[in-house]
Amino acid sequence: MNRPLQLLVALAVAAAAPLAAPVAAGVEDQVRGLVLAGEIMPFETIRKQVASRVKGDYIGAEFDAATLTYRFRFLVDGSVKNVVVDARTGKRARSASY
Repeated sequence: MNRPLQLLVALAVAAAAPLAAPVAAGVEDQVRGLVLAGEIMPFETIRKQVASRVKGDYIGAEFDAATLTYRFRFLVDGSVKNVVVDARTGKRARSASY
């Protein structure tokens, strides 16, 4: 992919990402309940840990209630990098491209 096209894709992804919302709409209450019950770690704690290890721009996250994991998305050198983290431990579960 040529450089101008990479930049255009990167800008489109960044513009479309909801930077203010930590997780998908409608999931906040479920996450809050799990945090209060002590089942998972607070989102911000995990986000800061992951962001300190990934050299890229944070563009969003999704919570998977079935696996109790977060999928964080970062823009790294014009490509989206996914980092999946166990919400119970804060440790990286796996990395995947979606």
